[in-house]
Amino acid sequence: MANYGGLSIPTIPIPGDVLLTGRNTAYKNWICTSVIDSAVGTFTYSGQSVNVGTSPIEFLMNVPLLGGMDSSQTFFCYDCTCNAAMTGLTSAADSIYYSGGTASFAPTFIGGGNLNS
Repeated sequence: MANYGGLSIPTIPIPGDVLLTGRNTAYKNWICTSVIDSAVGTFTYSGQSVNVGTSPIEFLMNVPLLGGMDSSQTFFCYDCTCNAAMTGLTSAADSIYYSGGTASFAPTFIGGGNLNS
């Protein structure tokens, strides 16, 4: 599962028929990252026919450009309005910084009120 930023992890499974109904209203600002079908089927994206089967296919899809799908397809999507609260831990007191998975030195700020070294 790739992290596309924003609220892309975790994605929310949405049936194709529900997504199609709300693509220009409730889901107009959503992005889908993958789709899977319970059998073998097609949907359209930006006017192009896309075949999908029981193995998921992954690519970024703007919901308003989706069409011609049914309830046998499940899309994995996230809200991209950026109106949700940020999650995770943040702290100005963190003193350990990581680079490539290993601890590294804290950055040095020069000037202003941040005379740390």
